[in-house]
Amino acid sequence: MLLVITPNPAIDRVLEVPGFRAAEVCRVTHRRDGAGGKGLNVARVARTLGLDALVVGPLGGTTGHQVARLAAAEGIAARWHRLEHGETRICVLVTDQVAHDTLTINEPGPTLDQAAWQAFAAHVRSSAEPATLVALSGSVPPGVTADAVLGLLATLEQPVALDSSGAVLAGALERRLALVKVNLDEFGAALGVRFASLATAAAAARLVCRHGPHQLIITHGQHGAIASDAVEQWHAAPPALQAVSPVGSGDAVLAGALAARTRGAGLAEALRLGVACGAANVVRPGPGVIDRDDVARLTGEVVLRRLG
Repeated sequence: MLLVITPNPAIDRVLEVPGFRAAEVCRVTHRRDGAGGKGLNVARVARTLGLDALVVGPLGGTTGHQVARLAAAEGIAARWHRLEHGETRICVLVTDQVAHDTLTINEPGPTLDQAAWQAFAAHVRSSAEPATLVALSGSVPPGVTADAVLGLLATLEQPVALDSSGAVLAGALERRLALVKVNLDEFGAALGVRFASLATAAAAARLVCRHGPHQLIITHGQHGAIASDAVEQWHAAPPALQAVSPVGSGDAVLAGALAARTRGAGLAEALRLGVACGAANVVRPGPGVIDRDDVARLTGEVVLRRLG
């Protein structure tokens, strides 16, 4: 079982608004609410791939209850931790499908003090007992430090994958986690370097894997992704696609790579499936939404190349 820690869940509200970029006043033609946050996207994709996944996350207020209902309606298995204070956030994705344009507006989420975080951490540890693999995905709530997050992960016995940003990511790049998934801009920001391309980041990725995470996946949109450990590196390029929405593609990459890992795949094939899942997410509306037939087709179209 894959345990997916979602530190900052949300309602993902997708609004279809034709012409929103050029208008001062515009109308919503369609609205769709879903259980959101990067961890929910990972679980959604993992479930589509046939991987048993359980989500844990802190929920507060009326929006928290709605997140739980939406996840249950999708059939996503979850073990939620109820907060005594605070309101779970709403993240709005404004889309124009004709212009293939998306605007994402993310609220910060409820503030967790030390006692609230410790209670959630205890909930995570008890939930992790039957898991064979753990992934932490997404931002952390206000009030929670990087040390607190990484300290929690250090107490878990299972291999841990992480996809976050800021101080949590910077700290994770110095820890021996099983896998860290990051996009190119976040990787550069964590190291204080600006990388112009995946190729320019490859050497840094190899160095990071010598003392930090055992494996590193760096994504860069339509340019694909590279996967690295201390010994080998691979680049995977997706086919050219007509994108509907890129939101959630990185989460799909992580879920695909983890699904491949549970099947015993090596670094290269895990990257191939991850990039195929990311591409499958791009051609569907809504974050973390893929079709297995798309994945099967795109897996065969991903171009895999060993670096170095």
